[in-house]
Amino acid sequence: MTLRRCALALLCILPWHQATAQTDFSGSAALQSDYRYRGQSLGDGRPVPQLTLNLDDASGWYGGLFASGSSIGDRNGLKLQGYAGYALRLASGWSVEAGCSRSAYTQLHSTDFNECYIGASGERLTTRLYYSPRYFGYAARTLYGEVNLFYPVHPSVNLIAHAGLMHTLHGMAWPGIPANSRYDLKLGASVPIGNWTLQLAREQTQDDGVRYIHYPPSSNRAWTMSATYSF
Repeated sequence: MTLRRCALALLCILPWHQATAQTDFSGSAALQSDYRYRGQSLGDGRPVPQLTLNLDDASGWYGGLFASGSSIGDRNGLKLQGYAGYALRLASGWSVEAGCSRSAYTQLHSTDFNECYIGASGERLTTRLYYSPRYFGYAARTLYGEVNLFYPVHPSVNLIAHAGLMHTLHGMAWPGIPANSRYDLKLGASVPIGNWTLQLAREQTQDDGVRYIHYPPSSNRAWTMSATYSF
């Protein structure tokens, strides 16, 4: 399914959502100090706005849209991602899921790409494994695995942690794609204030000298901040 079809499907479902209690609509609007994707910056280091819309049906099906400001070279635009999948809750309290996504860049469609994923999540831990047949539009098949941790250390402070590993299954080292593997890490804290969440984190990735094309060189270590309003 193309990103345009995902968007049209979401818009068609929204009126139906108002007539049934079996479908949940949620979303968030955020301001991110630097949009770092899998450890690497996708911009020029300036703050970017982000929007997320989600639909979750009681049957287990879900879908959504994600939009973020981005800059490629001297061209500003948007990264748009549509996704859909199915989640199954287990008797243990854990849930398993599978789905696919389409990422598109309004200013450079040659970097658009598809991914499919499987995952599992508990109360405080989520894991996913992604597969792309042409990562960032290049002739490279990749796997990306991630583990995310959420842990309340205080009624008003939550610990967040992330570990990811990108692995190239086939293809040469293209811009942003490692010749073999590359890890990325994130550790920080989030503070909920009503519908708002403030977050401060330290991010680090393996410095293998391979950067996403058209983006200026950036440090493999960075502090990032965000403010998110959920609805």
